[in-house]
Amino acid sequence: MVLSGSARWWPSTLFQTTTLELRRDGVGLLFDPGISPWEIREAAGEGAGEVVITHGDWDHVLGIGLLEGARVTAGRLTADRLAATKAREAVEEAAAEYYVECRGLERLRVDRPVDPPEEIELGPWTATCRPAPGHTEDGMAISLPDEGLLVVGDYLSELEIPFVNASLEDYERTLKLFVEVIETEQPAHVVVGHGRPHAGARALEIAHEDLAYLAALRSFTEGGGSLEQADDVVHPRRDPTGDATAHRRNVAQLLATLD
Repeated sequence: MVLSGSARWWPSTLFQTTTLELRRDGVGLLFDPGISPWEIREAAGEGAGEVVITHGDWDHVLGIGLLEGARVTAGRLTADRLAATKAREAVEEAAAEYYVECRGLERLRVDRPVDPPEEIELGPWTATCRPAPGHTEDGMAISLPDEGLLVVGDYLSELEIPFVNASLEDYERTLKLFVEVIETEQPAHVVVGHGRPHAGARALEIAHEDLAYLAALRSFTEGGGSLEQADDVVHPRRDPTGDATAHRRNVAQLLATLD
């Protein structure tokens, strides 16, 4: 899917995980290249000098090892996560569950850790990096104002409800940050981790839906709700097969933080 003269969205077959490709002045830039080796090669095309990773989940990092000549940029928390002793093993185990082939994971790395909020240069592009915890602790969002792009990682998807794997409070703050950035920068496309990019107006709709859901989760769990009563909380309807499971996982995790 062509987003502009220099930007293209590539979805993986599994999970519709986003690879964002940009090319300008002979430089290739990829965000979260994945998942399968053939998908990574297709998106990389003539090569990539720059790679950016929004967070360290397995389905967002599989391209690192296949792009040996690229400079890999990510938040410092993601760099620490990928440098951990069992990082490669964890990626391999998660990929194996879906029969995904892993190649080059001995080169799993981050070459340039950043400490968001921070403005950086990515070849010919100037990018603003912002912390985006909530889905995971290490999330990072990236604005490319001159391309009209906001890359948010695993938030604001039409395919799935929020996965609150870190902190509910952080997730709420991140969504509110996205609302502020979208209203201020007016990006042409908000690029999400799973599914098609959105226009800014649609991304704002999803952000407000998700904030309402998180508020309902907070009220339910703090009000004495139990996992058996999880269906009492209304959640967005996005994935007919996965929403209920994700919602119950959110409830269980929040209840565990109250124990």
